[in-house]
Amino acid sequence: MQTKKLLISQEQDVRDSSVYAGYLILKELKKAERMSIFDLHQALKTKDRGFTYSNAMYALIFLYMNGLVDFDEPYIYRLKI
Repeated sequence: MQTKKLLISQEQDVRDSSVYAGYLILKELKKAERMSIFDLHQALKTKDRGFTYSNAMYALIFLYMNGLVDFDEPYIYRLKI
């Protein structure tokens, strides 16, 4: 029997997931199409105390792999879909 791979574990709080962190990142990038990674992390860390560095990195990888953001050091760009 094949098992499903979930983006969010059933035992995990949604707000602690990298998917939710990705949502927060896209929400911030909606205000400005380009933002430095440092400013983005600081803005999200101030708004959501549960926002961690590891969640941010996993979220950015998730968003990049899905073609939603791109990087040009040290900036993150929101791609238009």
